[in-house]
This record gives sequence, structure tokens and C-alpha cells, in this order.
Amino acid sequence: MIVGLLWIFGCYAAGIALVHWMHRVSKPKHRRNLTHYVLMTRNNGLHMEWYLRSLYFFSGMKGRNISVTVVDEGSSDETLEIVRRIGSEKEVEILIKNGIDAIDDVMTDHFDEHVVVVRLSEVTDVRDMPLLMQ
Repeated sequence: MIVGLLWIFGCYAAGIALVHWMHRVSKPKHRRNLTHYVLMTRNNGLHMEWYLRSLYFFSGMKGRNISVTVVDEGSSDETLEIVRRIGSEKEVEILIKNGIDAIDDVMTDHFDEHVVVVRLSEVTDVRDMPLLMQ
């Protein structure tokens, strides 16, 4: 009876391992579940810290990998200093690009990823921010 029970348990464990292995193999090899956020900003220092912290919090809760690029359109406030501080606190790399033309470079660099572009100066309501997207 114990041998039969061990046999059933072994088959069940082998089935679980096989399903996990097949799921892992079926995903692309590089950058699994990577979502790239492009934050376009101009004098959005008041919202930048909250938005970056929220992005990293929700991505951690959902188990998703994210990368962030901040495209600055000529901020004269502390926006870029806030981005650098958050990057050093979280020990993550947040790329900073300057100028509106930088969005083209970012899109070509990340053409094979899921890219979410957020223009923070045009977001009027917190519910419009794509924090909980795939």
C-alpha cells in the first residue's frame, strides 16, 4: 500500500515538474515578462517620485520585470534629481534621455519588448496612469 502511495505521489510530482518545464521552455529566452516604461516628463517633480515608487511596488507585487527610461523635455525643477535618487535607492538602472527626439531612440532600442509610454504632463487623473497593465 505504501509503495502504491509513493508511486502516485511520484507521478504527481513528475507531472508538476513537466508542466513547469514546458511553461519555461515555451517563453522567449531573453527578457521574460519585461515591460519597458517610458516616462515623458517636463517639470513633473511632484509626481515623479510617487509614480516611480508605485511602478516598482506594483511590478514587484505582480512578479513582473520592468525597466524605466525617463525622457526629459527640458525640466527646470528637481525632476531629474528625484529620478537619480530613486534609482540609487532602489538599486535599479533608470535611463535618462533628454529631448523629445530621444523617444525615437528608446523605441528602436526596445522594439522587441512591451513598451508603455506615459506623458506625465498630460495625466490629469491618477486612474489614467497605467500602473496595473500587463
